[in-house]
Amino acid sequence: MIRDNSFKKEFEFEKTLSEYKRVKIICYLLGFGMIISIANNYMDFLDLQRFFKYKSSGYAIILWVFFFLCYELIFLALLRRYIRNRISINEHLKLAHTLIEIVFPGILMFMLTVIEERAVYLDAPYFLTYFLLIAISSLQLNFRISFFLGVFAALQYSALTYYIYNYIIPSQDPGSHMPIASYYVRAVMMLFTGAAAGMIASEINNRVQNSFSQLMEKQKIISLFGQQVSREIVDELILRKDDLDIKRVSATIMFLDIRNFSSYAETKDPAEIIQFQNNIFDPLIEIISKHKGLVNQFLGDGFMASFGIPIATNDHSQNAFNAGLEIIHKIKVLAEVGVIPITRVGIGIHSGEVITGNIGNEIRKQYSIAGTTVITAARLEQLNKEYRTQFLVTREFLESISTNGQAVESLGEISIKGFEKPMEVMCVKV
Repeated sequence: MIRDNSFKKEFEFEKTLSEYKRVKIICYLLGFGMIISIANNYMDFLDLQRFFKYKSSGYAIILWVFFFLCYELIFLALLRRYIRNRISINEHLKLAHTLIEIVFPGILMFMLTVIEERAVYLDAPYFLTYFLLIAISSLQLNFRISFFLGVFAALQYSALTYYIYNYIIPSQDPGSHMPIASYYVRAVMMLFTGAAAGMIASEINNRVQNSFSQLMEKQKIISLFGQQVSREIVDELILRKDDLDIKRVSATIMFLDIRNFSSYAETKDPAEIIQFQNNIFDPLIEIISKHKGLVNQFLGDGFMASFGIPIATNDHSQNAFNAGLEIIHKIKVLAEVGVIPITRVGIGIHSGEVITGNIGNEIRKQYSIAGTTVITAARLEQLNKEYRTQFLVTREFLESISTNGQAVESLGEISIKGFEKPMEVMCVKV
């Protein structure tokens, strides 16, 4: 079931609108029936006057339609008031109203039976009103209402059958009528129709709620990753419905920093600084997305990106390395064409196990990545300042990828802050 209160409130209001449409349909049908009944009572174009024993039967039908229509119009006005004030109708009120509606066909058949003192009204088309009311009750999207409607209709029709066969038919020839069981079977069919309408209503209700759940899941992914990933990754996340809770995964982390950004920012006005960041970050984000990466966090003059998260891939290390090379090349091209000034960056990449998942509360959540792999990549990026390089990785990382002929040089075993054992750091010659 859906837990989102705002959706529940909105969905209940939509069901009120649906109930308004249902009652409106009944009003239109009754209005049409009123016109036909009055016209036929005076012109007899349906040839019913010869069928009635008494003229009062025709007036009884008109009176029945009139009161039924008045009742529906009153309830329609109530629903219009609810809708105007955006109030959802209570389920108990809907159930009570629907059960009152289903009494009307029984009243008509009983009234005609008493007036005419004949049993033929069990077979008259009026009994089909039961099935019509039961069928359109599915618009209420409530199994209980449709089912109870079927039960109530079946009980009414059975009671009318019992009355007619015990108090009307005995004074006539019982052999000229259908067996009583055939009418009880018809009552059972009303019961089944109510159950079927209820199941249809329940299925529609469940499908709407499931659709909303999928929409909420999609919105959850979009709100978590925003514009940081390509549309393809978002679509794949939605398709896979990956669990975004805390878990351990194998991934590659990249840290990138723009060198001497603080010195640049000191001499520029805010508009120029923002323009520079947009000019450099926009194409870099596209490169990250192109290589199935995710920009997790902007760090003022740089960013942290991950590969293999949240969609697991076997080639996340290679994707990160290729993205790093393309980023260096792109920055050179942007500088050559004058989009940005000559700019150097520092890139650190490392692969390994990381811990991912949502942290925060229901008001504010953030997709977080942590672990020694993240720390290692960050330390490598910082080492670029010390060694005046732009692209550093570890020997361990390098052995897991293909350099595609790119020149790489070892800087030797280096003690990295926070780690006991030194690591062999490799410089990608760019």
